[in-house]
Amino acid sequence: MRLYLIFSSLLALGFSHMALGLDYTVTRITNIINAYPDPSPDGSRIVFQSDRTGTDQIYLMNTDGSDVQQLTEFEFGAETPVWSPDGKKIAYAAYTAEDNNDVFIMNPDGTDNIRLTNGPGYDGHAHWAFNGQRIVFNSDRSSPDLNVPWNERWHEIHSIRADGSDIRQHSQCRDVCTYGSISPNGEKILFRKVVQQTGFSWDLSQRERNSEVFIADIDGSNEQNISSNAAFDGWPVWSPDGTRIAFASNRSGPARVGQLFIVNADGTAVRQITSGPWSYAQPAWSKDGSKLYAYQLMENDEFEFGDIAEIDLSNYH
Repeated sequence: MRLYLIFSSLLALGFSHMALGLDYTVTRITNIINAYPDPSPDGSRIVFQSDRTGTDQIYLMNTDGSDVQQLTEFEFGAETPVWSPDGKKIAYAAYTAEDNNDVFIMNPDGTDNIRLTNGPGYDGHAHWAFNGQRIVFNSDRSSPDLNVPWNERWHEIHSIRADGSDIRQHSQCRDVCTYGSISPNGEKILFRKVVQQTGFSWDLSQRERNSEVFIADIDGSNEQNISSNAAFDGWPVWSPDGTRIAFASNRSGPARVGQLFIVNADGTAVRQITSGPWSYAQPAWSKDGSKLYAYQLMENDEFEFGDIAEIDLSNYH
């Protein structure tokens, strides 16, 4: 597999002088994060989120990293953009108040912003259905108490028509279920779920809750854990043909370092795709399934920074 670093100059900041045996002090003054990449259906552009202005906003660029354009300018930020299957719209989430997140769609040039959800709490992590008719998102709208911390609310997988009508709830988690999407054939939902069992968080500290990747029928029944591991698994996405799922996991360690994996949709044949000192998360498939785009990062107790990487799967079997 070949890795192509779209913003390689930023990533070069992460290498330690200690490896060279030199004695001097480096103080980081920027920790820019370019994350949640999603390639356009025609493969020419990437939409992503970045905090380069001080708040997360939505940006667009060519796949070689050129011609970067800012598309949103929300006071509290915008995040997790995704292309519609026809390439005519971008769905994303934005903070419309300090503790209120809603789902929007807009044109690829940032015009004609339409707010699809409007309620208290968190609606986010939008994903288009493969037929382009619905947008899937996770929401805490059914949680008994929105005043408790985010990770103590019920987050369920919902979908909505692109005109803002017909909101449906698909999962019945009564816990944290996020990053949902509908299979290409429209019969299954895929999501990340917090389970009440001992596991390891992203920093490999032991917790009484774990994060796993699940598939269920479209109505939330017949849940199947397809990642089943003691470590954190998340950010699952369907391959374009629906036969495979890419996700991130820190099962290989070390602390705060996750890698990308691919698993068959029935939970068999888990294979690690990336390796090395960098973390990889938030994968997105190219339309032809030949590439993954991901957030490549480094983090510790003091900072996190990272950029967008292209992963060529031509040698993956």
